[in-house]
Amino acid sequence: MLIARRSLLSLAAAGILASACKPAAPTSVTMRGQAKPKVLATMSILADVARQIGAPDLEISSLIGPEQSAHHRDPTPSELTSFGDISLLLHVGFKLEGWIDRLPESTGYRGPIIQASEGIEPILIGGRIPDSHTWQSFAGLRSYAQTIANAYIELWPNLATSFEARLKTYLAELQAAQDEAVALLAPLRKGRHLIIVPHNSFRYLGRELGLEFRGISSLSTGAQPSAKALADLLDEIKGADTAAFFIETAADQRLMSQIASESGTKLGGKLYTDSLSKPDGPAGTSVRMLAYNVATIAKALAA
Repeated sequence: MLIARRSLLSLAAAGILASACKPAAPTSVTMRGQAKPKVLATMSILADVARQIGAPDLEISSLIGPEQSAHHRDPTPSELTSFGDISLLLHVGFKLEGWIDRLPESTGYRGPIIQASEGIEPILIGGRIPDSHTWQSFAGLRSYAQTIANAYIELWPNLATSFEARLKTYLAELQAAQDEAVALLAPLRKGRHLIIVPHNSFRYLGRELGLEFRGISSLSTGAQPSAKALADLLDEIKGADTAAFFIETAADQRLMSQIASESGTKLGGKLYTDSLSKPDGPAGTSVRMLAYNVATIAKALAA
């Protein structure tokens, strides 16, 4: 596998790693007592996949933690200093992290940068903008895991056996969760079932599992959808066999509850979109997040 944007060989040959803000140089040997190589992921869901495969051999951290939106978030000046001692940076891609291309200039970081979504067929918004929410599907997480494992093995080949074993375990857990999701949704295969959410964050899950999502934010360019857009949505709901509204954050509660009430439709609960919950919450890992979202949707539509 070729490390994204910079091969380790070319880095070594050019001596680029000897910059003023030099990252911890990747090494294939982990000496007893030596600090673990540090891997930084840009958001909590990606960090969990990285941790499932890399820990405890690697120290994994996340720039954006649980219960925090992954959108419109640039690193703070203090966070930029943390790039000086990492060995690998993982990002989602598809323009989610618009600051990535400015990173070398901002921090002096010259280490490998891996795009986790590389190889995933993007869903294009408006026919041209790739939807970045690739983590909202079992296939997306599976691709993340394989891409990350490949990068780890290239950087630290002496740990390849451990990485491969953890990858196998993670993929098995992911497959079991997907099988359960398919079983939960089986009763809903007939008829039309609408899932109304604040934002269009579930296109990949919809494509994968045959679910029909409607994002309120896509109905208008303003803070709230227009009267006509809402009327059209209400007509769609009336034509569906079942429908349910879901929130993503506390800020969504008022608008979604109001529209759900006007349509005579239930509020089905909260879905996790751009981040994990706290570790002891219902979506504390990447696999649990998807399993929880699907179970919440299935329960609301079946009620």
